Amino acid sequence: MVTSGESETSSESVQRPHTTAVAMGLLLAAHLPCAVPHYIRTWSLEHYQFFPFALAMFGWLFHTRRTPGGERWGILSLLLLAADVFCLVAGTLKPSPWLVVLGMQLGLAAWCLASTEQGYRRSLLYLSLLAMLTLRLPNEMDTQLIQWLQNRTTAFASGIGHRVNLVHYSEGNVLSVPGKTFLVAEACSGVKSLFTILFISAMVICMKRRPFLHSVVLLLCGMATAGLMNVFRVLSVIYVWDWRQLDLSTGLPHDILGYACLGIAAGILLSADAFLEVLSAPIPDFRRPGIIARYRNPLTRLWNRWIATLDEDPGHVVKVHSGVSGRMVVLAGVLLVTAGAAQAVQIVMGRIQ
Repeated sequence: MVTSGESETSSESVQRPHTTAVAMGLLLAAHLPCAVPHYIRTWSLEHYQFFPFALAMFGWLFHTRRTPGGERWGILSLLLLAADVFCLVAGTLKPSPWLVVLGMQLGLAAWCLASTEQGYRRSLLYLSLLAMLTLRLPNEMDTQLIQWLQNRTTAFASGIGHRVNLVHYSEGNVLSVPGKTFLVAEACSGVKSLFTILFISAMVICMKRRPFLHSVVLLLCGMATAGLMNVFRVLSVIYVWDWRQLDLSTGLPHDILGYACLGIAAGILLSADAFLEVLSAPIPDFRRPGIIARYRNPLTRLWNRWIATLDEDPGHVVKVHSGVSGRMVVLAGVLLVTAGAAQAVQIVMGRIQ
């Protein structure tokens, strides 16, 4: 038999997880009037067309791994949330859709940092990598990256061609062979495959819960592998033309070659991840009763905490308080007021314009 006091406590414990979720949901919704047009424009950029899959993967992993009511809002997560509010207000008044989207990414990072993963002794901050990849580089830095990669890809391909005695002439981003001239365009410069490989790297990191150092090395391996595969693609086009007079630079053959190189790069990336998993394996640290427990190796403890891949801790239980704390109520109120004010300002600015 359940008494009235127990039923009230139970209802409060059920309502608390939804309080933060509703408040954060409304705050994130306040970004949508600027974020949606920004992402629509981003879709026109071929190297960013992976962003719907990245956002969907982020939402699914966050929903399935978050411990309801297990948020712990520390100083860093509150600072990220304050930065989100600042970017939202500043981006709305300026107006700057990119700044609003940056604020949304900071808000998602704050929520991930405050959330606890089910069965693990850490936050969900690593999931914010998927969302951050969808933010376009500021000041058209992606365009500058395109031009730089075009030059580097052409230079590396030409250098290797000279060493294998492949007759060609290089001028700018153009490679000329007897009877044919090839332009190393954006599609061959590594931008599309680079961002796609980074997205695949982020998926591997988030799906397999890789530690920080492992994640950084894997992202660097992805960048190097993408560059290597694009040089290989350019050389393949030139060599096949010189050998069989077959043009692989346009149409379906070019697409098949590109996807084949992307598949090879993904395979190399997965192999690198497996190799790094072996290197970052946890070191057994047995706790024995008695005086010997005082002499546990501190380096082993640091390795297992910061470098090794974490194992699931089924005994770890996140405590959820029965009542709604005062800090949660204040935080939810601030988020609700901010979301409402941002929506009102955006509506007014839209009518004025």
